[in-house]
This record gives sequence, structure tokens and C-alpha cells, in this order.
Amino acid sequence: MNSQIPAAALSIAALSIEYCKVVAACADTEPKTFLREVLRYLPRFYTTMADIRPYGDDDDADDTEPMATDAVYSTMEEEQYDAVRSLMAKLLGENDMYLDTAADDMRYSDTPVAVSLAEKLADIFQNMADIAATIGQATPEMIPEVLAEVKYRFATYLSDTICSALRAANYIYYNADFNLE
Repeated sequence: MNSQIPAAALSIAALSIEYCKVVAACADTEPKTFLREVLRYLPRFYTTMADIRPYGDDDDADDTEPMATDAVYSTMEEEQYDAVRSLMAKLLGENDMYLDTAADDMRYSDTPVAVSLAEKLADIFQNMADIAATIGQATPEMIPEVLAEVKYRFATYLSDTICSALRAANYIYYNADFNLE
């Protein structure tokens, strides 16, 4: 990467690569170890993305509504996504599904909605892989638009997804019995 790339872009790319490595290696990891790693990355994603200033250090950046720029391109095939999601679901076993009262479907239901932690983590994985690949190939001139897209994704989807996954991963990490022999 070029040294003219802003620190925010380098930081999110580095975190994304590290997280993607953890997820890609989940089949060879114990569930508790995997969750411990997930719990290390999700808060860092949240903080890093919340602090992104796409167009520099302008104090007015927080007052503007994030807008889609389509500057982050898709790198993952559906088969790759499904494979990663399946590996994590298998690793988590019966702990994969959790009840989430914050789910969008809950607005139309009187009961909590069952959600898959593996699916949430796979959604984050897909976004982070796309972001890392895009930043890795972007010129310095392209980075503000890429960061604007990252901020948009965070504001419209990733912030809720990260919080939901973090809450579930935390609960499972500290309360689940994985029956490891």
C-alpha cells in the first residue's frame, strides 16, 4: 500500500485482514478460542469505523449523513460466503442460534427472533474482505470515497450487526458448555 494512504484506511484494512484470517482458520480452532478472537476484533471494528472521517479531519464530518459511493467492490462469491458461514455454524453447534429482540423482524412479532451468530459473523467477514481488498488496490485519490462507503456501510448495517454479534459471542463465550473432550 502507498504511504499516502490515510491511517484510518490502513487501520481498517489491517483489522479486516486479521479478522478474515481468524474466520478462515475457524475449522482448526476450538470454539472458545475462536470466540475469544471474535471478541477481540468486533469492538475494534466498531470503534475504528465509528471514528472514520472520509474526507479528512473536518469536524463537520459527523454532521453529514453517510452516503453510498459503491467504492468498495465485492470480492466474495456466494459459495465462499456459504462455506465460511457453514464452518462457523458447525464450530458453534447448538450455540449458533440466539434470540435477538433487536432484529428487524421483531417489529412485526411479539416474540424474539432466532438469529444465527455464524451468519452475522459471515456478513462481517464478507464486508471486511471486500474492504481490505478494495483498500489494497486503491490509489490514494480513491481512498476518501472508499472510506465514505465504509462509513455508509457502518451506519446502515455493520454497526447493528457488530453489536448483535458481539452481544451473542460474549454470552456464548462466558456461558456455553462446549462439551470439549
